[in-house]
Amino acid sequence: MMVFSILHWVPSALAAILALSLALVPGWRRMHRTAGRAVIALAVLGLIGYLQAGEFRFYPLDFHTLHSWAGLGALLLTLCAWIPGRRKRHQDHCRAGRAAAALGLVTLVMGVLMLLGQAPLEGGQTDEGNVTLLPQEPASSRLLEVEAREYRGVVLTPLASQGNNAVSGTIHLDRQSYRLAVGGLVEREMELGYHQLLELPAYSELAYMPCVEGWGFDAKWTGFRVADLLNLTGLSPGASYVLFRSADGYSTGLELDYLQDQEILLAYGINDLTLPPERGFPLQLVAKGRYGYKWAKWITSIEVLDEESRGYWESRGYSNSARVGEFPFG
Repeated sequence: MMVFSILHWVPSALAAILALSLALVPGWRRMHRTAGRAVIALAVLGLIGYLQAGEFRFYPLDFHTLHSWAGLGALLLTLCAWIPGRRKRHQDHCRAGRAAAALGLVTLVMGVLMLLGQAPLEGGQTDEGNVTLLPQEPASSRLLEVEAREYRGVVLTPLASQGNNAVSGTIHLDRQSYRLAVGGLVEREMELGYHQLLELPAYSELAYMPCVEGWGFDAKWTGFRVADLLNLTGLSPGASYVLFRSADGYSTGLELDYLQDQEILLAYGINDLTLPPERGFPLQLVAKGRYGYKWAKWITSIEVLDEESRGYWESRGYSNSARVGEFPFG
């Protein structure tokens, strides 16, 4: 569920540009009524595209939610300018139109910044933050099941306040029947149950999950290293890329070298709690330094490849590298 659905940003951008033209370009005023209706229609289409793409968030307050408030405000002011009782009052009509255009400009600029990957993340971070420089700590797979508020001197974002995106809503998987399949360019294909995965060496780390929408959160993640899992299967010659598939049809991939060098975790715990279903139970990928669409949830299979593969969002125009701070499309 991404704010950058083409069904959202294209009509929304056109609505903002048209509203600005109405307010600033004298020639447009001869088409005032038609253009005003077009602004409303495009803005409503953009709102529908946003709702179809995911949840319409107004909190917690961050760059993304400020963008939402500005866009909604522009739409409401435009509607206000066109309701019958106020259209007869020319001055009020013009004031509302100009205010809508101003808010539309603000919304447009914020949207462009997010599209370019230049929007400030929560807490002003533009990458994974210096917290990820802290080394992982050996941990126990037996979680305390009491939500941690702080870890290694950093205040953690409570689960209730964490942003969350998915392509088709929350998936519920059964702990007993769950299996993680590992195949592709491996020496031994394997299927491991949830409790078998808990037997792998466990580690905890502090990592910041940054979304391209401009929000993110700090959390304590507990799980096993992807590299340790692949050591069990062995790797065949040519292995260079790893594709992760989820129970909801989602997929994304990452370079094998990155997974090994950065000691990337597949987490089953967050803030000392077992991952809840909405957070990705049983496994979420902790893709440090990459945008949130690489942090796959509800992972059910891993395939090792000899070349890059484009996942769900990547095949829809998102960058396959997803490095934080870089342009997130292309």
